[in-house]
Amino acid sequence: MVGRIVGVHGLGGAVRVRVESDYPQRFVAQARFRTGLPDAPLLVLRGFHTHSGGPIAEFAGITSAEQAEQLVGADLLIDEADRRALGPGEYWPDQLIGLDVRIGSETVGVVDDLIEAPQDRLLVKCHDGSEAEIPFVEALVTEVDVAGGWLRVDPPEGLVSSL
Repeated sequence: MVGRIVGVHGLGGAVRVRVESDYPQRFVAQARFRTGLPDAPLLVLRGFHTHSGGPIAEFAGITSAEQAEQLVGADLLIDEADRRALGPGEYWPDQLIGLDVRIGSETVGVVDDLIEAPQDRLLVKCHDGSEAEIPFVEALVTEVDVAGGWLRVDPPEGLVSSL
């Protein structure tokens, strides 16, 4: 996800956007975004500017506040091929969600979500039905094998009681 449509701006179909991309320069005329919405699966950016400090987008074919209202809440997605190259130890959130979580050789749960914040945390659904939040730092998440479908954690005793 590179952004989310968060509201309508005016009567002509413009929308307010929360930019989530680490490469905001992608918001240029003719940029294409998938949405997952059945009535607007692909949006083509017609214009992009800021107003009162917030980003405003105009999409081709969206010309009224009523049409724009139907887009509110939609995620703006790009194809994997359009993502920037990642450095060592970097992962996209969707690469981590669904990975088995191992401590040593034992699988103890599954990554259910990535809580993105100043300190990213993995939300793990444990096999015993509990949930755990594990800071996504190299000292605790010691190995990630996206292709193999798992990651290994080494939490200190007491950090995660259910694991």
